[in-house]
Amino acid sequence: MDRRDSYPGGVLFSINYPEIPLYAFLENSARKFPDRTAMIFYGNGITYSRTWDQAKGLASALQGLGVEKGDRVGLLLLNVPQFVIAYNAVLATGGVAVPVNPLNPVEEIERELEETGAKALIALDRLLDKLPHKRPGHLIVADAAAYTPTHIRLLSRLRQRTELPEGALRFQELVRGPSIEEPPKIDPREDLAAILYTSGTTGQPKGVMLTHRNLVANALQSYHWLRGWGYSAKPQRAGWPVVLCAVPFFHSYGMTVAMNEAVQFGCTLVLVPEPGAEAIIGAIQRHGATHLPAIPRFIREILSHPDLERHDLTSLTSCVTGGASIEPELMERFVEATGARFYQGYGLTEAGPSTHCTPVEGDPNYRSAGLAFPDTEAKIVDLQIGKVEMPTGERGELLVRGPQVMKGYWRAPEETSRVLVDGWLHTGDICQVDEEGYLYVIGRKRDRIIAEGHTVWPTEVEEALTSHPAVETAIAIGVPDPLRCSTDIQAIVTLKDGVSDNMEDELIDHCRRRLQHFQVPARVKVVDSLPMTAMGKVDRLAVGAEVERRIQEQIDYLARRRSG
Repeated sequence: MDRRDSYPGGVLFSINYPEIPLYAFLENSARKFPDRTAMIFYGNGITYSRTWDQAKGLASALQGLGVEKGDRVGLLLLNVPQFVIAYNAVLATGGVAVPVNPLNPVEEIERELEETGAKALIALDRLLDKLPHKRPGHLIVADAAAYTPTHIRLLSRLRQRTELPEGALRFQELVRGPSIEEPPKIDPREDLAAILYTSGTTGQPKGVMLTHRNLVANALQSYHWLRGWGYSAKPQRAGWPVVLCAVPFFHSYGMTVAMNEAVQFGCTLVLVPEPGAEAIIGAIQRHGATHLPAIPRFIREILSHPDLERHDLTSLTSCVTGGASIEPELMERFVEATGARFYQGYGLTEAGPSTHCTPVEGDPNYRSAGLAFPDTEAKIVDLQIGKVEMPTGERGELLVRGPQVMKGYWRAPEETSRVLVDGWLHTGDICQVDEEGYLYVIGRKRDRIIAEGHTVWPTEVEEALTSHPAVETAIAIGVPDPLRCSTDIQAIVTLKDGVSDNMEDELIDHCRRRLQHFQVPARVKVVDSLPMTAMGKVDRLAVGAEVERRIQEQIDYLARRRSG
């Protein structure tokens, strides 16, 4: 059937994208809504006109420091007003924003800044302990309390004014300077807006080059999918949307869905720099947030909050999740608690990030990642040569093509040519598509386990484990058994509070009732915690490295015993 038959009513199948630089979103909203609150930070409002004026002031200061078109500028910031201002200031100079994840080790932050040749770094004062030894020539330090209400700023100054590293400049002094006179001309299709590094859960993080066109297109694709955020299971309140921004802006999902899309529509962004259930619930109720871009971890924490029933979250009209899979039961419970329309999307950093989303009307399909966005082509190909398109319902690797797909990896032409072929992005994700065009994600191509001669996808084992009421999170990996020359499936889980740790046998029996015999883990290990990424995914690479380390220790121990 034609994919258009499944499209939400009123959503364009193709969009006429304006040939504009990305910073024009903020510039246009400041012109149309100068007195509208652009951001709320700990209760303090910052208007669109002030935000754009300060971005222009910082852009001029960056030019004075020698930042020119094409130069890279690092952003070591949380979801604070300085991120939105600095991001747009860098773009207005013709520069390229390089948001770095402050949760990364200092060594990785240093590698990314060095690899991109960042000319300057804008860092939050609370993150100065993350400054690498080798850093860009210009350091600009942002005061975390600068945009908070007066009483918070006074308390912060009474405690201690941050001492700047030698040669560093203060963000607040630079934004007050004269505005940039003439931003350089931008070619949206060719000029880079951002270099974002992948999460590195399956290998060393790679720098994804996204053009102005990529990010403008993806924000507008998402915006049109929601038809201006206006559709919901309940009426949208009067006025413009209030977007709760807890998903980090330094990640592609937060950057596009929580920031760029919201700014282009003139929304109010409620900034949550340190996301947790308490902060998110409080901000929704306090500021009447109407839209929540979330990750599964946020939803789980909100629903398990002990005082959830005492809070009113019914201002929410919509909630979208991404970044990881989420159990349908959690989505249903969240809808029951808030009355919001719940939908989910699929994407990856290399696609800006969104390529698919479930419709915001009709009966929800909570097991699917949705339909392809406007102007986005998708197909499933075989796992052997990656060229034969698979029939409907068959599993294979997902390939996507569209205006949001990256220009390539930074200084990695061979890797770029491997994943970008004739404009098609090889996602590395194993998926299947039903007759209506709905996408179902099975797992990562490189994560598959060959057990007893059969292909096992870890996600299927993990879903079986997390369906047990005692399990909080789970990961399944293949562990070589050198004695039998085979691979066993080992699962590692964390349990919910108050559950006994002696659950291994019960969980294996639980898997036997839900999986085929070759999918059942040979062992289930209960741990207190698992390493997680900023998007709430289990860090599969870190878990695998730890398992390999322990296997090597056992091999070394046996070798010593034999030789001794």
